[in-house]
Amino acid sequence: MKRFFNKQVAVFAMIFAILFASFAPAANASILNPAIYTVSGTVYADTNGNGIMELHNLDLPLSNMTVTLHKTLADAQAGTNVVATAKTNAVGVYNFTKLVKGNYFLKYGTETTTKPVVQANSAKDAAGKQIPGIVAVSINTVNIVTWADLATKKTTNLTMTTFEDLNGNGVKDSNESIINGKTMIFINLEKTQELISSGRLANLDLNSKILGALGGSLDIEDAILFRTSASNAAITMPNVDPGLYVMIRSPFNLTIGDLLGNLNKVTALIDIISGGDIQGILDNPELLNTGDISTTPNNDYIKALAAFLPKAINAVEQVDVDKYLGEETGTSVNTALGQAKSIVNVLNNIPSMRFAKVDIWGNSYDLTALKFTKTNDFQFGIRKLPVITGDLFVDKNKNGKKDLLEFGKATTVTAYDAFGNVIQSVTTSSLTTKFTLDKLAFNKTIYIGIDGTNGYSPVYTGVVPPALQGLRLVGAYTFDSNSPIQQITQNIPLLP
Repeated sequence: MKRFFNKQVAVFAMIFAILFASFAPAANASILNPAIYTVSGTVYADTNGNGIMELHNLDLPLSNMTVTLHKTLADAQAGTNVVATAKTNAVGVYNFTKLVKGNYFLKYGTETTTKPVVQANSAKDAAGKQIPGIVAVSINTVNIVTWADLATKKTTNLTMTTFEDLNGNGVKDSNESIINGKTMIFINLEKTQELISSGRLANLDLNSKILGALGGSLDIEDAILFRTSASNAAITMPNVDPGLYVMIRSPFNLTIGDLLGNLNKVTALIDIISGGDIQGILDNPELLNTGDISTTPNNDYIKALAAFLPKAINAVEQVDVDKYLGEETGTSVNTALGQAKSIVNVLNNIPSMRFAKVDIWGNSYDLTALKFTKTNDFQFGIRKLPVITGDLFVDKNKNGKKDLLEFGKATTVTAYDAFGNVIQSVTTSSLTTKFTLDKLAFNKTIYIGIDGTNGYSPVYTGVVPPALQGLRLVGAYTFDSNSPIQQITQNIPLLP
């Protein structure tokens, strides 16, 4: 019996020894590295982007911001294997408690309208470049609490709405629809000025940029952005940094598949922005033609861009942009415009332009035309260029109407301006009676004439400019850009 008892004791002793050997390392580890450490800090809006919290610069804490904790950089970058998640409290402070010693990575700034700022302890990628939004922290035995402030900057989301402005009032009414396929240019004035002065714009590899353009979008660094409307939706510009911006109708539309055509167009636009010689552009108006009011046939829009956009970009040098973006917007126009007034005065010479200010608090203002309006949506009313159309036919029964068996005659129908310049000509035939004169100008008188010897109607009886004396004129037409009328039907019966 005694021998049996001794055997049981020996077995239990062996099991205990095995169990102790198994758990001893873990026990020793928890004793040597207890979970008593804390990582804490403040998420704040870094108004000057220097990565240092400075209350005297109004670097204010941000509440309800998400911070995640990771053990590896790869997990932080991918947002995987989250050790813990924290939200900042009312004074912008986050906390991770009950941590053991070791290296950790904090990920933050993932909210919309917020961008992380690179700071001294930002983690580095394989190439040694600091990664905004990921901070490396190391917990050691010296400090129970490790403090890490996290710098962000407020951004905002803007939209550019291109719509068919039927009544020409510049405001999108309920019966007016968004127009697809219209390219807008979003210009950061300060960054574009630096892009030009550094010479990087002149040395840009446009071929690779155009090849990388998808769906009508093209970025020239983060200074000049091309965006094209699609899917009956406004163009969205997410996470726009504080800055001064110009939004303009592109004098061309980027098209999918036309790589060479897009290359020529963007090259011409860069010449305009850089203040280069635009004569080659003016000699080739089709290069920049969008077929609507923004590029009238006489290239007024292109000339305005070339004359005033470079001046506005240069004027940024005279503005303390950082200070201006941090000033509270006052209740008067003069206070709201502040130092930017000189830029606005120049830009106002460009039709269909919007000038915007995004301040350090993420507020956006439309400062166009020496006014100011707090808004996130910038509307661009587009008028399709006027059209004159009709039938030219031999009026056999002289009733002034085109009947079933009345055919056409080879005749040239021409649109003239008051100085005798030919705007456009089309020729009908015996089988083709329909004619169309399109892409005509608003707010200019257009005279329609025909060649031939047949009698015709109507015969224009108004005042004939000297340059048009002796022509067979049918009529004179003026399309008011503020009127909903964009097309006129004018039939021309010929006497047999």
